[in-house]
Amino acid sequence: MTPTESRPDLRTTLALHLALLLGAAAVLFFVGLGRLPLLEPDEGRNAEVAREMLASKDWITPHFNGFTYLDKPAVYFWMVAASFKTFGISEGVARLPSAVMAAATMLLVWFLACRMFGESVGLRAGIVFASCPLAMVFARQVIFDMTLTFFATLAMVAFWLAEDSSFRRPWLDVLMFGAMGVAIITKGPVGILLPLLSIVIYGTVRGHGRELKRLRWGLGLLVFFAVTLPWFIAVSVRNPDFPRYALWYESLKRFATGSAHRRGGIFYYIPVYLGGLFPWSLFLLLAGWNRLRRWRELKQTEGRPVLFLLCWTVWVFGFFTVSHSKLPGYFLPAVVPLSILMGMVWRDVGKDARARPPDWLTAGFALLLGIGILVAGASHSWVFVSAQVRLAKKLHPGVLGLLKPSLLYSGLILCALAIVGRNLASRMRGRALAAATFVLAAAMVPMLVLRWLVPLKLYAETDSSRRVAATILTSPEKQSPLFGYYCFRTSLPFYLRRPVGLVSAHWGEMTSNYQVVQQAEARRAGAAHPGEGLLLAPAEFRALANSTAQPLLVMVPNTQVGKLSEDVGRIEPLWTEWDFSIWEVSPAKATPQEGGPSHVISPFQP
Repeated sequence: MTPTESRPDLRTTLALHLALLLGAAAVLFFVGLGRLPLLEPDEGRNAEVAREMLASKDWITPHFNGFTYLDKPAVYFWMVAASFKTFGISEGVARLPSAVMAAATMLLVWFLACRMFGESVGLRAGIVFASCPLAMVFARQVIFDMTLTFFATLAMVAFWLAEDSSFRRPWLDVLMFGAMGVAIITKGPVGILLPLLSIVIYGTVRGHGRELKRLRWGLGLLVFFAVTLPWFIAVSVRNPDFPRYALWYESLKRFATGSAHRRGGIFYYIPVYLGGLFPWSLFLLLAGWNRLRRWRELKQTEGRPVLFLLCWTVWVFGFFTVSHSKLPGYFLPAVVPLSILMGMVWRDVGKDARARPPDWLTAGFALLLGIGILVAGASHSWVFVSAQVRLAKKLHPGVLGLLKPSLLYSGLILCALAIVGRNLASRMRGRALAAATFVLAAAMVPMLVLRWLVPLKLYAETDSSRRVAATILTSPEKQSPLFGYYCFRTSLPFYLRRPVGLVSAHWGEMTSNYQVVQQAEARRAGAAHPGEGLLLAPAEFRALANSTAQPLLVMVPNTQVGKLSEDVGRIEPLWTEWDFSIWEVSPAKATPQEGGPSHVISPFQP
């Protein structure tokens, strides 16, 4: 390690910094990891795929709800299944791999920043990463993005170290290509496109593109294919349609056409950056504007680290901006270089013990004050009323009722912290100013999260299927087949520990593009039982309802109850939630019971 700052005892300093970072990770990534139920749709689906993998002992072909699920590669499911096998099946255990990957990514941020700029920048960069909203959210979800970010970051770190050592260490080439290999079987081709093209752009912009030839491409590609091909070949042998689906439907078509229905405009990732890296995004934006005049320094040797980080950031931002498939989590890999840049910029604060704080720092706190006033005011404006009307179809009434006071107090918290920050900037100088303002900025998002805990908990409880599943499992109808009628809750199979049927025209409600394609092709080919009795077209479900000898449970959006009644006729209400209800279709020759429902769940109360 070659820090740019001198310390009396480097080992003690690094040990202290490591302890601080691990403490921050424990609080921000791990505390209360299993407190909330699994959210729809991603968490429920991914946890269930891992549970079925463990139950079936089929580690090659992932399954969801009893059907082949090849929408994503297997690595992340292996991690969650291994977590289940080690610690038991629960929500917290399902989220554990993401939290571990977040902590590991934070340590990579710390390590790379230390190599580039010194240990104090490394500590700040690690804290910036851990305290930004995107990292905190994806560290606590059963989702692929944090694992992809870790391996993409590992590849970038390996390249930086290889270039730093003049490409004299073959094991770094092995590490770089191996990391890209694991990344690609975590979330597809993006696992190699993000790091490799970031490196190519960096070499080209720097004017040292020929140096990339010094990478051991032969050895690297050998390692890359050794990592990726075994699973790819094994799953393709079992599922011959997988290569075409993975390369065409899940990669090229999704990138080029937006077939996944995740579209967004060219400015989609600007608010993602501002909110996902808040409040650091504001300070970094202002500091970057102040440094625009020094752009020529980037091509000098001293500017090499900044150029590397900027090329990394710009490529991630540009790649997903061009893509027709957009989600906030796709921006997560860019948070790594941005965190290091923020840590590097903050060393300007207090550099001179007698100098005024940099303009971007005071302007940043002034901007935060303005945002706080806007947020507090918005809670009592027509904008909030308009948004509330649109959100009424998506959020439980109890959650909607908590939004107004939560927005008000969030705005007041931001105002208070911004005023404190401005006061510190006017009264303090030197290292004390740098430390105090940094701690204040790092505490902003955790303090806001504490204020939003009650609405978040209520939202999770009403979004998840845990409560409904518990009611079904304690009822006399617990053995009856359950179908979703033009709706599907992905966490129900996880909590019920059995498959759930779906009645639909296209079966996209199960959130498996692979099964949408499979079911359409099977029906065109005239397969005998394409849906295996679980994925049914409306006509197939009517035929089942008219011939069944046992009761059927049907979960239906409350707006579709009339349509269900027209389709099958014999329905009795069992349980109701605010946005859906569960009805019983009596056996074909049974007489519907008179009277009210046998069981009723009252709408969830806060």
